[in-house]
Amino acid sequence: MRNHYVPQFLQRPWTGADGALQVFRMKAGRFETFRQVPKGNGYEEDMLSLTKDTVAGMDKHAIEKVVLQSIDNEASKVRDKLEAGQLTSLTLEERSAWVRFIMSLQLRQPSNVLYLRNESESVLRKNLAEAPEEYEALAGQSAPATLEEWTEQIFPGAIENFGLSFFHELLNDPGVGNKLLRLRWWVYDFNACSNHLLLADNPCVFAGGIDHPNLAVVLPISPRKAFLATRGELGARAIREADPKVLVGRLNDASVKQAKERVFARDESPRRFIENRWPSVVA
Repeated sequence: MRNHYVPQFLQRPWTGADGALQVFRMKAGRFETFRQVPKGNGYEEDMLSLTKDTVAGMDKHAIEKVVLQSIDNEASKVRDKLEAGQLTSLTLEERSAWVRFIMSLQLRQPSNVLYLRNESESVLRKNLAEAPEEYEALAGQSAPATLEEWTEQIFPGAIENFGLSFFHELLNDPGVGNKLLRLRWWVYDFNACSNHLLLADNPCVFAGGIDHPNLAVVLPISPRKAFLATRGELGARAIREADPKVLVGRLNDASVKQAKERVFARDESPRRFIENRWPSVVA
């Protein structure tokens, strides 16, 4: 199953009459650009799938089909409202849905998913191996030799899928979610600019950590509009006083520099801009 870490609905505003967007890709030092439909962009096959059809009652594709599908469906509605200039009419439920979506964009990045999988499995195996004498004292003669082996026998797949088993809980972390809710939200309109916004395969830019006094969160929602959330007067003043032409350049610069492999655009016009910000490009 395709697990999109850049949801298709987020890509669609950049598509043209052909239903495709312009993809700029740098892989192994080589640069290329081509047209591609959203379905073929920003995904990895079975990245969020469990290693077995069912693990402890959880379906193999539950994260994609149940968790992320619900988050993306609700976020798509909020994105449409933001695009239509209805930021101030958002309900608390809609703002919360948008926050969960932003959190999901960070969590579903391939490198973060891989870390969650590997680190959680490693920690669990280490914990299961501690104090083996306690297990031996309780286990019968026919029991597996170790607690790890017992766990594998009774709950097949639970260990290697441990990190994914609490994926949904991370998306609802109130410690992070409430901080994002309390930021000042903006939608910046760049219609007066000749250049359009770019969307990266790591689409949400965090300028500063979640507790930084001048945190700024930026997510392009269309070629002409970006969602921003700021903490503190410094960031708010910078946005109010910024020249739109300068600001669109800064946002695109941040997007390109944090892209893992791909940047999405409406057309080929930003090619030089992107090439200049990707080092060691071989045309």
